[in-house]
Amino acid sequence: MYKQTHNQTQAFRFRRYCRAAYAAFNSLHREVTIGCVATYIADRQLRKSVAVAAVAVVLAHGTAMAQADEERETRTLPEVQVMMAADSLFGTPEPAAVFTAEDLQHSSVRTVGDILALLPAVDVRTRGVGDVQADLSVHGGTFDQMVVMLNGINISDAQTGHHNMDLPVDVSMVERVELLTPSQMMARGVVAFSGGVNIVVCEEYRERLLAEVSGGSYGTANAALLATWRAGQWALTAAGSYHRSDGYMHNTDYRHGSLFLQAHRHAERDDWQLQVGGQMKGFGGAGFYSTTYPDQYEATRTLVASAYNVHRWRTARLETALYGRLHGDRFELFRDGMVDAPAWYTGHNHHIGSTAGVRSRATVQWGRGELLGGVDVRREGIRSNVLGEPDSTLTSPYTKAASRTGLSLFGGYHLAPGRWDAQAVALGLYNTRFGLNYGFAADASYSVGRLMWRVSLSRTFRVPSFTDLYYQSVNQRANAALGAESSLNAEAGVVARGKALSAGLTAYYRSGSDIIDWVRKPDEEVWYSMNHTQVDAVGVDATAAARVGIMTLNAAYSWCRVMQDAGEWISGSALEYLRHKGTLLLAVEPVKGLVLKADATYRYREGRYTDSDGNVCAYGGVLLVGAGAEYTWCRTTIYVRGYNLTDRHYRDHGGVPQPGVTTGLRVSIE
Repeated sequence: MYKQTHNQTQAFRFRRYCRAAYAAFNSLHREVTIGCVATYIADRQLRKSVAVAAVAVVLAHGTAMAQADEERETRTLPEVQVMMAADSLFGTPEPAAVFTAEDLQHSSVRTVGDILALLPAVDVRTRGVGDVQADLSVHGGTFDQMVVMLNGINISDAQTGHHNMDLPVDVSMVERVELLTPSQMMARGVVAFSGGVNIVVCEEYRERLLAEVSGGSYGTANAALLATWRAGQWALTAAGSYHRSDGYMHNTDYRHGSLFLQAHRHAERDDWQLQVGGQMKGFGGAGFYSTTYPDQYEATRTLVASAYNVHRWRTARLETALYGRLHGDRFELFRDGMVDAPAWYTGHNHHIGSTAGVRSRATVQWGRGELLGGVDVRREGIRSNVLGEPDSTLTSPYTKAASRTGLSLFGGYHLAPGRWDAQAVALGLYNTRFGLNYGFAADASYSVGRLMWRVSLSRTFRVPSFTDLYYQSVNQRANAALGAESSLNAEAGVVARGKALSAGLTAYYRSGSDIIDWVRKPDEEVWYSMNHTQVDAVGVDATAAARVGIMTLNAAYSWCRVMQDAGEWISGSALEYLRHKGTLLLAVEPVKGLVLKADATYRYREGRYTDSDGNVCAYGGVLLVGAGAEYTWCRTTIYVRGYNLTDRHYRDHGGVPQPGVTTGLRVSIE
C-alpha cells in the first residue's frame, strides 16, 4: 500500500520487525502506516522479507475487516519526530541502565547531578548544592576513572575529574541519562576505566517554549528558558539558565549561568547534529580541598562544541565527529574581598585546559553481522601557573604548560543470530607521553521470553590527569613520574521485562593495577599522588520497577567491596567509596494532573576524613528522605519539594558538611 504525501515521500505499510541492525534507519523521513488487516492478507505478507521500523513517522491508524468491500475509517495523528543522539548507533550494546524523561517525571530531581545519583551504583559526591561541583564514580572507582559524555561526545576534563560536571545544560533539557560499562564504552571507541555516563539533551523534537522559575531555602533562585523550532530542514534548540544561592553555611554561596544551542538535520542519507554551549560559574569553597582554609573560592568557564555527521549507504554507515572543549579555572585559597591573604601566599591558581579531537567510526554488513572500525585523535593541553613544565613563551599569569596527543585505532565485529547478540572490539592507543597501551571488550547476550542474559569481559586503562602529574601546593605533592593505571573487568547479569514489572541483577569484578590515588598520613596535612600496586572491586547491582494503576515504583540496591589495605595512609579517593547504596522512588497520581512523589536513599560510605578539629572520623551511613507534590493545569506546572526531611547530618567529602532540611518551589509554563 503506497501513497504520496505532501512532500512527495512514499509511505509503506508496517508489517513486522526483523531485528536487522539497519532496519530502523530505512524508515527515516518516510511515512509509515499501521493498520489491522484480514488474517489471510497478513499471513501472505509476513512471508515477504521487507521489514522496517518507524523513527520519524506520521502514523495512520485504520481498522479493516476481512470483507474486501467493507468501508475503512482512517485517522491521522500529529507528526512526532525523534532526533537520534550521537551515540545511538546500531551495533552497539544496550546501556547498563537508562533513566528517561518519563522517569524524571516520577522523581524529585533539581539538578543534573540528582539525575545521575538515581542510576544504580553511581556515586555522586557533591560539594555543596546546586551542582557547584560534583565528583562522579561507579563501582568503587574514582572520579578520574569516570567518562562523561554529552550527546555521545566525550567531554571529560584532562586537568581533573572535578570539572567533568561543568556542563552547559540544565535539568529541564535532559531527555535521558545512560550508564555505560567499560565494554559498552569500548564499542563506541572510548576507553573508560570503570564506566561512563551519557547525558542526552533535546533529543525529541517538538515545537515548544518552556519557561521555568524556582526558589528555595538559603536564598536559592533559578530560572531556565528552553525553545525549539524549525527552520527549513533544520530543527533548532536554544536554552539558557541561571542559578544562585546565598549558601547554607559560611562561604557556600554560588552563581552560575549557561547557554546551549543545538541544531539537527535529517535527510535520506545524511544526518547532522551541531551543538555549542557555554557556562560561567563561581562558588565559595568552604573546606572543599582542606579544612585548614575555609575561605576558598573557585571560578570556572566552560565552552564545548561538536559537529557530528552520519552518512548511510545500503549496507554501510560512516559517522564522523569533530569536538572540542575549553575550560578555564581560577582557584583562590583566600577569597578576594573576604579575607586578607598571608605574606607567604604568592597568588591564585590559574588554569586553561583544552581538548580537541576527531572520531570516525564505520560499520559494514558482512555475512550475518557487521564489521566495525574507527579512529580517534584527541589532543589535550593545559596552560597554568601551577601545572605543567616551565614555558617562557607564555604571558602572565601563565608560566607553565603541558600537552599530549593520543591516537587510537579500534575495530571489531557484531553478530546477532536469532536470540544471540555478541560483539568483540579491540583498541590500541599511542599517547605521546605514555606510549602504547591497549584495551579489548567482548559482550554476549541471550534472550528467551522476557529474560535477557548478558556477560562481558574487558580490559581498560587510564592515563594520569594533569593534576595527578603536576599539582603542587602547601598541602599537595604531585608525582610527574606516574604511569597509566589499568583494569580487567568482568560482568554477568540478567534482565526481566514485563508489562507492569521489570527487574535486573548484575554481578561484576574489577582487578585494577597501578591505581592512581592521593594519600596522606594521619598526622600530616600533605597529600601525595602515587600508583597503588593493586586495587580490586567486587559487587552486585539489583534493580526493580513496577507500574500498577496510579502508582509507579522504582527500587535499586548496590553493594560494593574494594579490596586494598591502605595501611597507615588515608586515601583521598580510591578507598572512599559506597559500600551500600539503596534507592526507592514512589510516584502516585491520585487525580489527573496531580502527582505525589517520595524518595528515600541509603548510603554507607567507606573511608575516613579529618574534621576541622583534627579528629579522624569514619563516613558511615545515612538515610535521606525527600518528598514533593506536582500539579499541572493547562500549560502550567507547580511543584513543591523537600529534601533531607529528617534533617540528617552527613558528608560526601570530609571538609564539606551537607545541608539539613531544604525546601523549594518550582513553576513551569509551556
